[in-house]
Amino acid sequence: MVSEPVRVRPNPNQVDQDYAYTYSALSVFWPESEFHALIARWPQLADHLGTTWDEHRRRVERHCAICERSGLRVEQLPADVPGFEVTLADRGVTCPEKDDLMAHPDLRSVTTRTLAWPPARTAPCWCGSGRKYKQCCRRHGLGDLD
Repeated sequence: MVSEPVRVRPNPNQVDQDYAYTYSALSVFWPESEFHALIARWPQLADHLGTTWDEHRRRVERHCAICERSGLRVEQLPADVPGFEVTLADRGVTCPEKDDLMAHPDLRSVTTRTLAWPPARTAPCWCGSGRKYKQCCRRHGLGDLD
């Protein structure tokens, strides 16, 4: 089971008879403060996102590694509670479930820049901890990918 939403977008680089495509996966993650606000408000979402911030980061890192191993370029997008509230209002939902997380965000309205994954080993970690990637999510998140 994939722990985070995956969106696949065509990109003209892989050739077939008439068109060229490559695909990228979009991994939506919740920065630490947003994660805590989300789980405090809708605790039932912890079953899908993880019960702790560290578990959420491990799930996101593993998900990205699996997507990359499958040949997809991975882009990450931070989510926020106000944006999720808009998604819920648009869908007429008051008690969100996994499907609502999978529908967020509406890519037609995203203005936030995506982050390429994986970051360089010595670059800041994608999770926002301020540590280098090699000392943060990279070394803790992968586990067994099979």
